[in-house]
Amino acid sequence: MILTVLKIGLAGLLIWFVLNQIETQDRLQVPVVSETETYKSVYGEYQGDWRADPWAFTAEDGAEYSGNQSDDYILQPGFFTAMRSLKIRWYLLGVALWGALLIFAAQRWRMLLGAAGVSVSYRESFRLTIIGYFFNNVMLGSTGGDLVRAVMVTRTVEQNRMRAAISVIVDRLIGLFALMLIAGTVLSMFWFAHRISEVRGLRMVTGTVYLLLFIAIVGSAIYLSRRARKSLGVDWVLSKLPAQALIQKLDDAITIYRDHKRTVFGALLISIPLQVCGILSFWAIGVALGSRLTLMEDFVIFPVVQTVSALPLAPAGWGVGETLFGTFFRSFGSSFTLGVAVSVLFRLTSQVGYGLIGGLIWATSKERRQGISMQDKKS
Repeated sequence: MILTVLKIGLAGLLIWFVLNQIETQDRLQVPVVSETETYKSVYGEYQGDWRADPWAFTAEDGAEYSGNQSDDYILQPGFFTAMRSLKIRWYLLGVALWGALLIFAAQRWRMLLGAAGVSVSYRESFRLTIIGYFFNNVMLGSTGGDLVRAVMVTRTVEQNRMRAAISVIVDRLIGLFALMLIAGTVLSMFWFAHRISEVRGLRMVTGTVYLLLFIAIVGSAIYLSRRARKSLGVDWVLSKLPAQALIQKLDDAITIYRDHKRTVFGALLISIPLQVCGILSFWAIGVALGSRLTLMEDFVIFPVVQTVSALPLAPAGWGVGETLFGTFFRSFGSSFTLGVAVSVLFRLTSQVGYGLIGGLIWATSKERRQGISMQDKKS
């Protein structure tokens, strides 16, 4: 209870920080000739679409500015201006790409369930996957719905229930590993292009991503290797832990995948286009709001933010993602406000929008009709 209150408090602080960083008023960065600064900030209002060519801007003091997108001016719309300038076709592309991600996700989980000895149809896998999206909106972290998904799938089988539940965790870990793998690949391209030092904090992000990849590869290799476990005393440590019956079931549910390497590799392969769809969805929604970040930059930003947002730090990850997206956008030469605007619209689309579809499916599901409540899932 105390931990939950602390996490909600953290979310509140992050949201307060984000709201204080957001600019609701339009701003124009005007180039100046000075020894101390290269731009001065002018507040006012964009006339028409701020992304038009040419654009027009009226300052608070009545001064008028205009120019082309290729000029040296830096255009920074306020939060509501960015939202009003939404380009529908790019937004709909982002919506469709996230739908494609869910199609891939359901197939990946179904493969892992099959390797665990649990046979479910693709339709059932997709149904439980999208219901999990609904519960992501009301639980801590952006992966809280995984708990519900795990409980629901165990209720559909008579055997291998623990393996069915653990398959959800394995599914999530493979997805996160694929995200980090994509980020690591793109960061390597930044490194060879000598761009790492151009972006503040990117060197630390690069080191963190490489470290996580190293831990994931080495840690999984050791845990799944019978020889490594024996030589490093992993089995001995597990045998000394309390609740041996539960530990043995958990260990069996995880190590079952050592005998299904082809399935795990296939799940990883599916994760690449799956995560690419997610990144492209975020990029398209960003373009819809006027983001000028390159696709390569979004291939760095999205995996890192999504990985951190998956941690159970705040309800549905709200506040965490907005803070990080805003910070990354600012680091890559855009504005914190635009990063928050893209994050909010992206979440309302992918998380809340598709979550509502999952909610409708849940409302008409057999589990709901049988009176299975959230309290049941906690017990």
